[in-house]
Amino acid sequence: MTGRQGGSVPHAHGQAAVSVRGLTVDLGAGPVLHGVDLDIVPGELHVLFGPSGAGKSTVVAALSGTLRSGASVDGDARLLTGQQEIDLLTLPARAFRRRVSGRLIGTSRQGSGGAFTPTMTVLAQLRQAQHAQHGPRGSVSGFGFAHPHQAGPPSGHLDDLAAAAGLDPATLGNHPHRFSGGQLGRLSLLAAMVNHPPVLLADEPTTGLDRETADTVGALLSGFARAGHAVLVVSHDADFARRWAGRVTRIAAGRVADSGPPGGVLGPAPRIRPRTGGPAPGPVRLAARAVTVRHGSREILAPTDLSIRAGEVVGLTGPSGVGKSSLASVLALLDEPDGGQVEVDGEAVRGAGLSLPPGLRRRCGWISQHPQRAVSARHRLGESLTLPARLAGIDVDPTPLLHSLGLDPAILDRRPHQVSGGQLQRICVARALALRPQSVIADEPISMLDGESAALILRTLRTAADEGSGVLLVGHSLEAMAGVCDRVLHLSPGQHGAVLTNAADPSWLAPES
Repeated sequence: MTGRQGGSVPHAHGQAAVSVRGLTVDLGAGPVLHGVDLDIVPGELHVLFGPSGAGKSTVVAALSGTLRSGASVDGDARLLTGQQEIDLLTLPARAFRRRVSGRLIGTSRQGSGGAFTPTMTVLAQLRQAQHAQHGPRGSVSGFGFAHPHQAGPPSGHLDDLAAAAGLDPATLGNHPHRFSGGQLGRLSLLAAMVNHPPVLLADEPTTGLDRETADTVGALLSGFARAGHAVLVVSHDADFARRWAGRVTRIAAGRVADSGPPGGVLGPAPRIRPRTGGPAPGPVRLAARAVTVRHGSREILAPTDLSIRAGEVVGLTGPSGVGKSSLASVLALLDEPDGGQVEVDGEAVRGAGLSLPPGLRRRCGWISQHPQRAVSARHRLGESLTLPARLAGIDVDPTPLLHSLGLDPAILDRRPHQVSGGQLQRICVARALALRPQSVIADEPISMLDGESAALILRTLRTAADEGSGVLLVGHSLEAMAGVCDRVLHLSPGQHGAVLTNAADPSWLAPES
């Protein structure tokens, strides 16, 4: 399959483009964007690339009318169609929702899988989105359900989109909690595309996905662009950008640093350098003994044995939705297994979560793949980071941890909504390590991060292992994991639940020629 599109194949329906000039945004703590210029044109998949905290998501917020109250905005951003020109920065919020959102611009936001209402099935919510965006005559200003390539019933469009996103259409009748984080992210993308808006904004749509599934999303977005839509994808995944983008704009510290074809902006892909050598691991810190996990009547995880020793980093990989997070939450003592047992320093654990003594819970540090859910929106980040350690009677100076993770200590005065998802994830890493746990369970800790920020987290976790902790690192990027993991385990679907296989040496990922 060829990744990058060769040119647009427009449908007969109207097209739209977005022209951004001199976009400057101040969220209250100084400018986040400085004079950004950007063109999103029909037929092209345009990737906005850059490190965590560079301002990429702020661009999406400005173009989708979702900048928070009090933000100061300057510059120009216009949506251009054959019938009209809309100033996206000055259009009142109510008019934006009525005329633009979902009709002219579809938006899939980072971490927006959590936006699905837990009490309704995903199918019901997607159908609500369809009905909300078209009136009884079936179209809005020549867009929406009037598209000539939407000849069938709306339910058929949902099935087609789900299949193209690598999801079984039959599962849409489930409630959100039945889906993995990666699946919810793809469902959020489905919701943004459901009415075929002429402009699509997708913020980190491949976060938490394995490479095969990320390519499925890339093919979906590339096909959407080739059909004549204007597509902007925010990403820190250089491999995704090289494979699927027609144009890449690199942004750093709120400014456009470069723009052009992927190869010219990003350069060639780096070589994989697997970890070699290191001291022998110590005693077993954490172990699963014949652990099984079930969801209702369905067995998610077949009987599994896994040991994590002091001084080692164990990688856990596998396709999205296979059960990696389920196994990780059991090992982190958050959930009780349906069969088998978990051992901490050789002692069997009975129960899970708040039923366990606080001292036992603190021996296993947990880093969630959903940092927005892991911290209180009411507290400043400094309190969120240090409170667990203070409650445990541990005197912690967060400054060295923050520096190791590439964060300015001034970030502790901010609240979660004032930082990027990647910065928030690094705060969660610091909070877990501040407890000085004997074991660390890190569930997709680098999925939201650019390469440089991901390397800082991986180096910090490697240091924690070298200082005596046992680390389980869940992830999809074998290239990144190979450099820090002592061994890599692969979880794959089986007839009676997922099966764990062991690769003793991750150097198999990139054999030297």
